[in-house]
Amino acid sequence: MPRWLHGAALILVSMAFIASALLFARGLGIEADEAMIANGIYDHGAPWYSWKFGAYEVPVMLISYLGALKTWFLNPYFAVWRPGPVSLRVPAILAGVATLWLFFAVLDRVAGRAAAWIGTLLLATDSCFLLVETTDFGFVALQFVFKLAAILLLLRFDRKGEAWALACAFFLFGLALWDKAVFGWVLAGLAAGALMLLPRYAFRHCNWRNVAIATVCFVLGALPLLIYNFARPLETLRANASVAREPVLAKADILLRTIDGSALFGFMTSAGVGGGVRSNLILPALAISALYAVVTWRRKAARRMLFALVVCLVTWLFMASTSGAGAAVQHTILLWPFHLMVIAIALAELPARWSAALTAVLCLLNLAVTRQYYADLRHNGPAIRWTDAIGPLEHYLEQSKSERILMADWGIIETLNLLSEGRLPVYYEKDPAPDVDTVFVSHTPEFTFLPEIRSRLEQRARADGFKEQRVAAIVDSKQRPTFEIFEFRKSSVTR
Repeated sequence: MPRWLHGAALILVSMAFIASALLFARGLGIEADEAMIANGIYDHGAPWYSWKFGAYEVPVMLISYLGALKTWFLNPYFAVWRPGPVSLRVPAILAGVATLWLFFAVLDRVAGRAAAWIGTLLLATDSCFLLVETTDFGFVALQFVFKLAAILLLLRFDRKGEAWALACAFFLFGLALWDKAVFGWVLAGLAAGALMLLPRYAFRHCNWRNVAIATVCFVLGALPLLIYNFARPLETLRANASVAREPVLAKADILLRTIDGSALFGFMTSAGVGGGVRSNLILPALAISALYAVVTWRRKAARRMLFALVVCLVTWLFMASTSGAGAAVQHTILLWPFHLMVIAIALAELPARWSAALTAVLCLLNLAVTRQYYADLRHNGPAIRWTDAIGPLEHYLEQSKSERILMADWGIIETLNLLSEGRLPVYYEKDPAPDVDTVFVSHTPEFTFLPEIRSRLEQRARADGFKEQRVAAIVDSKQRPTFEIFEFRKSSVTR
């Protein structure tokens, strides 16, 4: 096939990916973690750590392990296209397209054109990858791009010995670590895979010059994170690096459900009555491919597959052994797309007819799962974290002209701050007090995240002689009451 035809086919795959992603981008409300970038852009939301230059504040860290790199990109972008469900997600969707192209290039270098196409098609049709990329849930979109771009640069360095490729690769590794410190898990996996399966490639370039280039460029990429941990001594590690006490089997279950595409049912889309295709065949395909790699371990292709397996295993072990990590899709998805590399290389070893048929079956099942997600979204609406009632809530509060709006639950303030571009006077307190000059917002009892906040507020109001008055209820697209707006007035009779 001519080179231009491969490029044209990749463009078609990219367009299909974008079209699918936009269907979900329009239907899902903005989740609180997505909206966290507003903390480094607008008022009423401060970054965790920042640099101040006179009257200017430069956000550096959004939380102790999450850098403000995405905020740096989106701040000027939002000056052109105001924040909303689609505008917020277009950059992440384009990052997903870049991930597809980079994965194709990496597989093409290490396993050939057939494996490159198989892997890219499997990734492009992967339901969890599509949904996580669309929403950038967990701030992972840049992680995929940096990781695969760095690997591609290292492959070029190995082939041509160009120092600039080594420098850029390790700068991207450092940048990825600042973007999200849990990228350290991925670095550990890559290092283990290289040392165990590809030691000849790893050590033949190991000299003082190359080590110095790699170290300096890595430090430059991660410099904001390093400065933060110097200013607040090792806060990233102290706040996050503790040994897990959670059941490992529960974390393994999340991993398996992310691989088979079912992990986001009921979490991103509201739970339905069941039915339809809700899991794919990637898990058995991975198991068979892994067995093939072990049995044929002396072959060159098998060693590439074993490398990807070791990267996945070591990354997940670090993740699973960390307290509070590994029990959510935004963590397990960091293994992507290495498990698909294993399947792609294995399928490419088969006769072309069998390879094409099996790839088609896997991709069609992936698409069937994605179709079920979209059917659930259309019929049942988004799950509460992605409720589309947040837009009407922001509009109502803008029209109310309230001078102080206090959130009495988690998961609201970040999105309101983003959608209003900092105009709404929104605040959040864990232990709020009733006040006649404040408008309060909470989820309805059915959807509340932290009911104890509302409970304490109501108890305090009764004790202080206040009476709660419901001002309005905001419904979602399925007419479910989702948010309550209320205020307090002094009771005419107090006890």
